[in-house]
Amino acid sequence: MPTYTYKIERLKGPAAEGGRTLALFIRPGRVRGPWKWFEPDAVPPFEGDYAWFEIERKGAAWAFVRQVTGR
Repeated sequence: MPTYTYKIERLKGPAAEGGRTLALFIRPGRVRGPWKWFEPDAVPPFEGDYAWFEIERKGAAWAFVRQVTGR
């Protein structure tokens, strides 16, 4: 499977409600494309507002391989 590196960002709820993670996403790159959304339980845990991951993609399947240091 091809492996790509993506920045996964966290979408948080209101701070008044505990600021829990509602979803995680990948922004489109230089070429416009759709945003890719993930449920919180589909992404390995990480600290902070974003993290970089190596991800294997085959068709509609996305498999997180490992977290890597940012670019």
